[in-house]
Amino acid sequence: MPNKWEKILHSKTPKKWLQKALNYQEILLIDHAHCEKKAATTAISLIHRYPDKNLAKKLSPLAREELLHFEQVLRVIKKEGYKYRNIRPGAYAKTLYEASSSQEPQRLKDTLIICALIEARSCERFHALIPLLPPVLNKFYSKLHEAEARHCDLYLDIYSEIFKEDYSERLDYLAAIESSYINKEEQTFRFHSGC
Repeated sequence: MPNKWEKILHSKTPKKWLQKALNYQEILLIDHAHCEKKAATTAISLIHRYPDKNLAKKLSPLAREELLHFEQVLRVIKKEGYKYRNIRPGAYAKTLYEASSSQEPQRLKDTLIICALIEARSCERFHALIPLLPPVLNKFYSKLHEAEARHCDLYLDIYSEIFKEDYSERLDYLAAIESSYINKEEQTFRFHSGC
């Protein structure tokens, strides 16, 4: 039976991206660290922006786990002999958020779906990379894969609990945009970049 993350994504990561990931492991790890940090920030931002929705109960533990992953990736970066630094972010998340509504409550609905899609894509990319990576990264990404799957489910569960409605039509719309992005040619390699 497919996992939720497998069911909501419209396409698999292109082989071209996987090849780039193997050739640019330093950028892969550095951008991955930034992604974990941004995931924690997003969870905290949602708690702050919607105090009436009681999001702290579920998103505070998620934010802590994302920061833990951030610290773990930093250790891997150091162990591999790389240096953590700021790099220009890709346009993946920006593209998804540009497609979302600016009006409430649709804005929160779209944000929860987008967060689920980002977690699903991370999960799918870990899954695709695991058999291709050296043993140290293979083991590390195997553990993260399980966490990303949980996070994807959590965001969709929060949507259902708050709004008590079917999100599939809107999810399908945003998933199509997500799929289009990761399948397009892109010069800059990032964890969530296109080909």
